[in-house]
Amino acid sequence: MTTVKKWALPGLTVLMVLASIVLPQQLSSLRDLKTLDTIHTQPLSEDDLAVRELPLPEKLALLARAIRYPDLEVYSTTQSLPVPGQPGADQAEAAFFQSVDCLADWGVLPESFDPDTLEFQSGSRAVYVEADSGQSVSMLYLQGGNNSRDTFWLVIDEETGLPVWIDCSLRSAKQDLLSSEELGTRFWEGLGVQTRQRGPAMWEVEESGGVVYCALTEASYGRICVELLGFADALFGQGNDSPSPQPK
Repeated sequence: MTTVKKWALPGLTVLMVLASIVLPQQLSSLRDLKTLDTIHTQPLSEDDLAVRELPLPEKLALLARAIRYPDLEVYSTTQSLPVPGQPGADQAEAAFFQSVDCLADWGVLPESFDPDTLEFQSGSRAVYVEADSGQSVSMLYLQGGNNSRDTFWLVIDEETGLPVWIDCSLRSAKQDLLSSEELGTRFWEGLGVQTRQRGPAMWEVEESGGVVYCALTEASYGRICVELLGFADALFGQGNDSPSPQPK
């Protein structure tokens, strides 16, 4: 699978957020320089300069901390993406349809649903940065729909182009939806992330510090959803391996 094309602005956005964390320390160093009237230098190794690419489970953990536990020290910034007809909209549109193709290839979408009827409508980018570690993740929030009142809301890891959170209404194919458990099973198999099941339609992502997702199918509305819930310790109680009641 090809990686979503990168825009120049995401990198600038990340740098701005990181600067808000790093600059106070640099200003403190400048004050020390003024006081001590000397310059201290320290050679940097390649490891110091390298930026570690986060595995997908760690990205999901950072997203979970930012969305479900906003009181923790995760900085965020958002940016609206171009809408159809504006310069640059074709890149956001390509990211949207790449993720729809992923869902179709994974068997998450019913065979009776026609993705070609969809149109990209709007989107935004959110960059989340953990203050302590400096780790960051960029997520695209993209929406689309068609004349049959089918709607797609997708959260996409910008680096890989993979959908990591979906909430869609497939009214044109609601009679062919998967069960909640099968929906989640196919989603995680397609995403290629190791999980352990915590209930009929609930999964804990391995190597993520306990991130928990649930899957939900509502046939009456044609809704399919694979949603981030939070962390296992908070949901189930620390040391408790029994699942909590299924969300309604």
